[in-house]
Amino acid sequence: MASIYTTVPGKTIKGFGGVKYPVPFYIQFVPGYTVEVVHSDSSLRYNGANTINSIIALPHMTDKTFKAQRTNTGEEYRYYPLLRGITDVPSKGDPVLLCTIGKTRYYMGPLNTANNSPTWNDDPSYNPEINLGEDDVLGETSRRLEKGESPNFNKEVDFSRLQKKRKVKLDFGDAVNETTGDTIIEGRHGSSIRVGSRSNSGYIFISNSRNSKNAFESIGDSGIISLTRNGTLAQHFGSYFDPNLDDGSGQKGKLIPEFILSSDNLVADKTNRKMGTLVSSVNGNSDVNEHIYKYDKSQILFNSERITINTRLEDIYISSHNDIHIGSGRHLAITTNENLIIESEKTYLGDPNKKNMQSMVFGEKLLEILEELCGTLGDAQSNMYFPVPLASGGVPLKSKMEQLKLKLKNILSAKHKLEEN
Repeated sequence: MASIYTTVPGKTIKGFGGVKYPVPFYIQFVPGYTVEVVHSDSSLRYNGANTINSIIALPHMTDKTFKAQRTNTGEEYRYYPLLRGITDVPSKGDPVLLCTIGKTRYYMGPLNTANNSPTWNDDPSYNPEINLGEDDVLGETSRRLEKGESPNFNKEVDFSRLQKKRKVKLDFGDAVNETTGDTIIEGRHGSSIRVGSRSNSGYIFISNSRNSKNAFESIGDSGIISLTRNGTLAQHFGSYFDPNLDDGSGQKGKLIPEFILSSDNLVADKTNRKMGTLVSSVNGNSDVNEHIYKYDKSQILFNSERITINTRLEDIYISSHNDIHIGSGRHLAITTNENLIIESEKTYLGDPNKKNMQSMVFGEKLLEILEELCGTLGDAQSNMYFPVPLASGGVPLKSKMEQLKLKLKNILSAKHKLEEN
């Protein structure tokens, strides 16, 4: 039904007696177009689990006397994905390549055309059929019905093809208009996987729902995972527009010159405690840009409007050779059904390098001293009618109080500090 033998007018060979015969040649892959697609068991042409992702397609070239119409395509027009584990499932109306191998019909596609759009490409070989029926939605033949397309396919926004431009600080060589190509998987509506490199340093970008006019992945994409080996995030992604941020004048939308932590990217009068400030403080008040934004070695970035990490049964382990920093633009809440355990050499509630950090108090030691103080004061008595020094249990009260004062020094922790009000 797909791969065929055919001839070309004017191409002949001489046979017995000088008779000219047409030259037959074999076409393995025949262009065609998609009539129906089996996405699930609820699809119109579903015929068992083995038909998932199969299509009903009509070849543009056939050795049949009469070409079949969309309305009378039987099982002999069912085609399966050519590759086992990688499938780019077409939509109705998509151009495809059809072939027959080992008596099994396969398809490849959807095909790219001169339009070169990741979203949709019209089939240049398609000729509309004469349709005497009616559109079940409009009550008349629509343009999309004439072209055999599904009314459910969203073509309102045409997404740009991903590009790759030379980056002087990251790429190899001096040719200003050249770079090396990447391996890219592009979805129809702004989702992509890029596996490539700058010079000989590899990278992987997994991006979802970028702006339709953007020809490059960016920090402003709906979600992005970036794995890089060389170069800062600013060098790889540059500036981006964040529609969710306040520009300071009450208007939504802000152009960010380069990547910045969300906890440090709030309106100035609402940002009292920046994560970058504390990172700088615990690193000897060094330049925070050197620690966070100018880091140019191997790193992974997860960036989205929300990120959820969850385990159904077992544990989550977070470990770092150096420091772990957690920043929040609003609250940081830790909830546990049992114990909150913090094991550290020293614990600070606040910036440890701020002045006037206060030591925490040991509760049991404080209770012991208060009980002893109450007992001492309770025992203090005198039955004389003239002033005499108070005593407790025969011991002068002043001596007892001096002993309590010495014990007070032991109620302060040297390892647990908190910030003053």
